[in-house]
Amino acid sequence: MARKTNLSIEELISAKEQEISNLSDQLKNAKAELKELQEKKTIEDSRNVMEAIAASGKSIEEVLAMINNQ
Repeated sequence: MARKTNLSIEELISAKEQEISNLSDQLKNAKAELKELQEKKTIEDSRNVMEAIAASGKSIEEVLAMINNQ
């Protein structure tokens, strides 16, 4: 059986505060990564739309008119 460590309340509080700080840093990093991925997706989507318009042989104005008339 493992030996139970007797930590003071202050030590437990300090450990929990450190854990929260670490998790907060991980959350900030994850949010930054998510924002970067979303920006990349937006650029990729825009590129795909522009390629589709170019492949259609229509101008951007023609495509916009088609979309607006639906």
